[in-house]
Amino acid sequence: MKDADKKALNLNRKKLSLKTMYFNRYLFVRYLSAGFFFINLYWLIALFLVQGKMIFIPALLILSVLPAVFEQAKLYSTPQNITPRTSGYYWLQLIVNVGLLLATFTPLFQVLFPFMKQGINGRTFIVAALLIGCFFCLWIQHRLRDISSNNDKHYQRIKQYEKSLYL
Repeated sequence: MKDADKKALNLNRKKLSLKTMYFNRYLFVRYLSAGFFFINLYWLIALFLVQGKMIFIPALLILSVLPAVFEQAKLYSTPQNITPRTSGYYWLQLIVNVGLLLATFTPLFQVLFPFMKQGINGRTFIVAALLIGCFFCLWIQHRLRDISSNNDKHYQRIKQYEKSLYL
């Protein structure tokens, strides 16, 4: 391999590593989006199997996460700091979780979660899951706000790495 080819290859590696680092700022957001997708999918399937009347709620959440997933995938080719679809999805998920939390203490619990036991154990499990979901939604909103203003730790590391590369 010629010296010029080695330099070009090395430069391409450095650029690719930077591109990957910028993309990885959203790594936990992508994992959590996938997690919410599958949780809502399982809820949809469970409601379908028992012919639940509220099947539209998880279906709406599944359809709402898709634009956020596509936005996340697009970040690899066109990096940007502001992700309105992702932020909007997490606000919607938070609002639905809070609504479901309130409904857990009403007779709607049987309609929303007909596959769960009606006793304290079933309600406790759902309340815990919804509270964890609310926490994650708020945490992701905080993370997205940090990324959009370049206040996240990954951005600082990327800038240090860029300085060391002399690009």
